[in-house]
Amino acid sequence: MVRIFKPTLETKLQFRINSAIYSLHLVDKGAGVRNYKNILFVRIVGFVLSLMAGIPICGYSQQDPVFTQYMNNLLTIQPAYAGISGQLNVTGISRAQWIGFEGAPNTNSLTISSPITKYNIALGLSIVNDKWGPLRQNGINVDYAFRIQLREDQYLSFGLKGEVNTFQANFTDLRIWDSPDMVFMYDVKLKFIPNMGLGILWHSDRFFLGASSPKILKDDVKSESGVNAYSEVIHIYGMAGYVFFLNDIVKFKPTILYRWAERTPSYVDFTTSFLLYDQVWIGATYRMKNSVGLIFQYHVNPQLKFGYSYDLTTFHPSQVNSGTHEFMISYDFITLYKGRRHTSPKYF
Repeated sequence: MVRIFKPTLETKLQFRINSAIYSLHLVDKGAGVRNYKNILFVRIVGFVLSLMAGIPICGYSQQDPVFTQYMNNLLTIQPAYAGISGQLNVTGISRAQWIGFEGAPNTNSLTISSPITKYNIALGLSIVNDKWGPLRQNGINVDYAFRIQLREDQYLSFGLKGEVNTFQANFTDLRIWDSPDMVFMYDVKLKFIPNMGLGILWHSDRFFLGASSPKILKDDVKSESGVNAYSEVIHIYGMAGYVFFLNDIVKFKPTILYRWAERTPSYVDFTTSFLLYDQVWIGATYRMKNSVGLIFQYHVNPQLKFGYSYDLTTFHPSQVNSGTHEFMISYDFITLYKGRRHTSPKYF
């Protein structure tokens, strides 16, 4: 996932941060690095546009971390997802992005969620650690979801999210190749940034369709010099998926995730996966004008699942990096809810 700061339309920092990051011994990679700025103006499929009608699809900064195996930690961006599996679930994902690119993003997430069936609600907790270049971010999110049963096998969930994010930037560690700038002469000490979000999710045993905004508040962070160094902006996501039962052995699951953040490029992830013998997932993913990848997941038993994905950028990958590795582990404490009907299957 390419993430670039906002241009000088806001401040000098957002325009020149790319040059600062390139200075981490990356300048010799030449034109391949500069092509990061080419990832703009993607087109969105019809049903996602209907969810996101009126939202522009171009900009200059993606803030939230992105995962290839996003269906396994959707709670980080969709509070209505809490408790959807019908049991207490704990999932961890570790993502090492753009191997060989010094200062590249490295992201880890831990999500915990569980339904509380007596009150028809669910609670969730997610912790995200993200670092790239001189930047460090850590976020703790608490999620609440209320579920309404529409039909015997369909539910409509409404979710609320509360977040506390910490931000830190060590700009003085960078080597600046052009003329000196006050922006990079001062660090950003640890800052606490509160935020909140909301989401809605329509789901059954075989499909889901939803939209969310995990960040609905704007905030600015200033460096020690008083310059605006970072801005939290509104984020909006659209998501959908369906499971086709091809036969007794094979199931086919296409999913889509659309993401937009104010003044940033939009992205669309298309993922297709095949489930073999209800045990092995094999799939591929395409992030428009950004990357392609392969996904493998294995159910050791009904409770424990491991996953791995490998991505390659589609913009001069040989000149920039040797790919992205992502590891996932997920565990369902299904014995805690023995005898209770699950509200959603293991497919999501």
